[in-house]
Amino acid sequence: MKLYLVRHGESSCNLQRMLYGRTDCPLTELGREQAREVGEKLRDACIERCVSSPLVRAAETARIALEGRGIPVELDDGLMEQDMGEWENVYFPGLMEREPEVMQAMLFDWTQVIPPEGESFASVKARVSAALERIIADGRDTLLVAHNGPLSTAMALLLGLPDSCVNSFWFDQGFFSCVELIDRGAARLRRFNK
Repeated sequence: MKLYLVRHGESSCNLQRMLYGRTDCPLTELGREQAREVGEKLRDACIERCVSSPLVRAAETARIALEGRGIPVELDDGLMEQDMGEWENVYFPGLMEREPEVMQAMLFDWTQVIPPEGESFASVKARVSAALERIIADGRDTLLVAHNGPLSTAMALLLGLPDSCVNSFWFDQGFFSCVELIDRGAARLRRFNK
């Protein structure tokens, strides 16, 4: 079984430099082009199923990438981005000025920082793990479209890496990564940001 991991294309919130975890912002024209590009890169992949975060930037990326393939996009809340709580929709450079130590810690290791009134890494990990269990139980080669936080968490879970490794993965927009699940639960990273 292969899992193709794709981060949503550029969104309007990316352009505005906001922390925007659960905010439902649309793709930009560049984001739609990135979705088309990743669809072209995956043209020859034997994708049988697609599961996406329900946030519009991810679901739209999935629909564009799979255009013409007849594969429905299933939505799974387990793949949503981290809830940023009081930091949701806050201009990131301004937050860096107001809380430089906390923001630097978050950039260094977001698994150790809980946004005020927001979601912990433990919560993100639990729901991503549950989503992966559902997806893997199905057994089909699957395209997963989500956000950097859930995707980096999924990568660490799939490869059996410690939480500290989550920060080592950054999923670029317009690219895909592939993990192959082989016998006895082992996983192999086949591609990263291709």
